[in-house]
Amino acid sequence: MRVVQIWLCILCVAPFWLSGCGSSFAAVAVSDAAAPDPLPTHRPSTQHPAPSPTPTRTPTPTAPRPLPSPTPRPPHAQPTVAYHEPDQPPLTLNERHTLFRDVWQTINQHYIYADFDGLDWPAIWSEYLPRITAARSDQEFYDLMGAMVQRLDDQHSRFLPPDAAVAETILRSGHAEQVGIGVITRPASDGVMIQQVIEGSPAQQAGLQRRDRIVAIDGIPMIAGGEINGQAGTPVRLTVVRSKGTAQGIEQREVVLIRQPVQGRITPYAQRLPHDVGYLSIPTLWINDMHEQVNGVLNDLVVERPLRGLVLDLRGNPGGWRDVLHGVLGHFVQGNAGFFFDRNGIRAMTIRDLRRPDLRDVPLVVLVDRETASYAEVLAAILQAEANAYVIGVPTAGNTETIYAYELQHGTRLWVAQEGFRLRNGTELEGVGVQPDEMLDVDWTLYGDMNDPQMLAALRHLGVTLDDD
Repeated sequence: MRVVQIWLCILCVAPFWLSGCGSSFAAVAVSDAAAPDPLPTHRPSTQHPAPSPTPTRTPTPTAPRPLPSPTPRPPHAQPTVAYHEPDQPPLTLNERHTLFRDVWQTINQHYIYADFDGLDWPAIWSEYLPRITAARSDQEFYDLMGAMVQRLDDQHSRFLPPDAAVAETILRSGHAEQVGIGVITRPASDGVMIQQVIEGSPAQQAGLQRRDRIVAIDGIPMIAGGEINGQAGTPVRLTVVRSKGTAQGIEQREVVLIRQPVQGRITPYAQRLPHDVGYLSIPTLWINDMHEQVNGVLNDLVVERPLRGLVLDLRGNPGGWRDVLHGVLGHFVQGNAGFFFDRNGIRAMTIRDLRRPDLRDVPLVVLVDRETASYAEVLAAILQAEANAYVIGVPTAGNTETIYAYELQHGTRLWVAQEGFRLRNGTELEGVGVQPDEMLDVDWTLYGDMNDPQMLAALRHLGVTLDDD
């Protein structure tokens, strides 16, 4: 089987409410590994031979990438995308067997852990072969394939049916369409927090702002369920909570918005704070040009005069593409930044291109939380080790394996965890995460920018207090 591989490190995938990595392509030849048990003989009416234990088909590879989640799920969530029967004949049993075999063998040959981290992978073949043979529909077959890959339990590897693969590809650029109010959100303890308000959307027209929290929909608490999106022209009543700046307390109000078709794009957020301190929030590294967007906002921050400090906010960032990681790091470090390793050896991670603005001499604070994951963790760890960044928050997710994409038959896609990462000093992040220099465990989603305890700690470390201004 021949595949195209894509480098990616992201913790999970979830749908947009708008609603876990650099990518680099390397064509490789994958030798066929023998399956532990032969596939059952099945001869359709045309009397074509049944598939043998050694694959004879070569899927045609393409190289689409997945897309980000502006509403990241908790670290152990898995993507949920319903499969819809396409306008094509259902898979034959031979086709199911071939796809099952290719998925099993690809993992068997390329999975990062040769011992499958204690999982008896040959036994998985024996367990799932009769189940996929007995599947009564393509939906059930694809569900079983997904469940089989999830048995690896690494929170990275996954199998996507055709519809889910198409959805990832569409979302990859960070553009998405919805019928809703035009916000990008992330979970909060009492609902969802708005990360971004789309320009021209009903939410913007109603005065909703970044870091507002939506705690109820039509009077029903968000934690009990509720749907912001819906049919165009229908009203939705939101209960919105806003922190009162630097003072204690909150304000709560209800707004009624009319759902409309909305188009938007995930972007970084930046602002210049008192005493020439910059603030940059990067919500994900899974937008294929996020590093270029970051480059643009950093240049905007320094166009007037240089920065005396920078707060880089990676809280809730689930990771993304390796070239995005490289692009962001290029503002802060140069040269060898660590090592990737897999079954075949070790490769240095080298940042060759120094990007402007050059921020290597700017004091840097990085904010992280438990949902900072994958290449976002790698970013924070490298900045801590190589750029003398001061990290504030709590230990990150500790899930830093790099996954590779395999484009298989019938539009399906397999992601396989194949690489680990360690810093130049030998530190590995998997299962451990980035350890903050200053531990500050608070629910930061309950605050605004200027009374966020972690943000205030970052400013204090940079020698700034709000009373100074």
